[in-house]
Amino acid sequence: MAVFLQQFPLPLILAFGFVLRLYHVNAPIIGIHAWRQSDTAAMARNYYENGFRFLYPQIDWGGSTPGYAETEFPMYPYMVSLVYKLFGFSDSYGRLLSAIFGVMAIYFMYRLVRLVATNKVALWSAFFFAVLPLNVFYSRTFQPESLLIMSCVIGLYGFVHWSQSRQDRYLILSVIFVTLASLLKVLPLVYVGLPLIFLAWQNFRGRMFLQWRLWAYAAVVLTATLLWYYHAHQIYQATGLSFGFWGGDTGRYAWRDLVGFKFWADILLRLAVRHFSIFGIVFLLVGLLRHDEGFPKAWFGVGMVSVLLTCGIAPTSSYVHEYYQLPLLIYAVPLMAKGWVDLVSGLFRFSKALAYSCLGLLITAGTIIYAIDYMGKEIPARSTVYSLAQQVQATTPLEARIISATGGDPNLLYLSHRKGWLVSPYRVNLDYLQALAQEGAEYLVGSYQVVESYSRFTDEGQKAALRSLVDEHLEPRVHTEESYIADLAPLGHSSSISRQFFQGV
Repeated sequence: MAVFLQQFPLPLILAFGFVLRLYHVNAPIIGIHAWRQSDTAAMARNYYENGFRFLYPQIDWGGSTPGYAETEFPMYPYMVSLVYKLFGFSDSYGRLLSAIFGVMAIYFMYRLVRLVATNKVALWSAFFFAVLPLNVFYSRTFQPESLLIMSCVIGLYGFVHWSQSRQDRYLILSVIFVTLASLLKVLPLVYVGLPLIFLAWQNFRGRMFLQWRLWAYAAVVLTATLLWYYHAHQIYQATGLSFGFWGGDTGRYAWRDLVGFKFWADILLRLAVRHFSIFGIVFLLVGLLRHDEGFPKAWFGVGMVSVLLTCGIAPTSSYVHEYYQLPLLIYAVPLMAKGWVDLVSGLFRFSKALAYSCLGLLITAGTIIYAIDYMGKEIPARSTVYSLAQQVQATTPLEARIISATGGDPNLLYLSHRKGWLVSPYRVNLDYLQALAQEGAEYLVGSYQVVESYSRFTDEGQKAALRSLVDEHLEPRVHTEESYIADLAPLGHSSSISRQFFQGV
């Protein structure tokens, strides 16, 4: 394989990476991080259905309101909505767009590493970036991570190229994509910003502070980011709807967790298993420990440390969402590639055998992890929420507002193509339903098996209370051991839409 990789052109790596990302391209929005994907897909669909008002993204869980919410910069869902306008609606287009961004990230990873290392190291960087399972998965999901990673890589490439050539067009390329990355997530200000500052210091030392181009660069990135999030916060103040960026009640900032052993142990274990498929750690360590005067190991190391620093900025989000550490691969794969090249060149007596063994095991472990932990959860027949959503579509009118008893998970609303309220099943009682019925709620929908698409419903007492409530006070449209869909009409709500729907069934 090593000889093959050294001889084939880069397009074959790109084609292979693209094919990997097309697997399950037609899958519905279920499985790992369906919550985040559902919100993103809902924004895209709402742009498409309700008008392309870029500055006002809409979610599905706004109750009886239009659903305008404080969100990250909605470039990705807006781009998907434009594809819908051209070709019609299909979730597949979102996944396909992500795959395209993923392949572009692989290409610019090669270009980035080629600026600072040999062609062999650059090719292997592209290869590892193309096949590591988490990078494959999140560059074909319906969320902005693929666009984010691509933007980070292009931004770094442009800055490195500018630092070597002083050609301003590369600095402009860099500022455009670093700005986009920071708009998408904010945290790139840290894990892209710090490596850029380190590189600028290496190039200019103290004269860095006299470079007007660098001041202009920082001003553009910071101003654009501040303007968008200021605007987004105005939407939150008007509607009360938000993805939850700021404040101690958002659940993102449990800093006390940072002093615990479990937090860091779990993060590092997840990195080793899911990000590096266990055996990639061998290549990474060799790349880190092996001294090579011409290879910018320190710069890539600063990048890795910068990503880990963001765990301290948003610890809860970093702990819950594995894709928060995904940018670590931008800086790690060049080190892995350098470690591989050093090992196969005969670093020590059995280094070549070790390299080939670890590569085979990496691919095997990565395939197993990807197949079982990720693709296995995107099978509709195994999804309770997907099945319930099909029943909602069959038994309620399209315009109906529903109460989704799925906690904070919008997956059921999105799959059902309905709008309404997200509530915990533990909050559901007669008074609560009557209050929401007065606001326009028409149906209560939920599962006795799961609370959220990934969390089992285990409270038998609350299940019994829900069953009694549905049977005694509502009009069940569906009521089985697994789920319920109940009309709120007995609570005094009367919907002409619902009456027309059922008269036509």
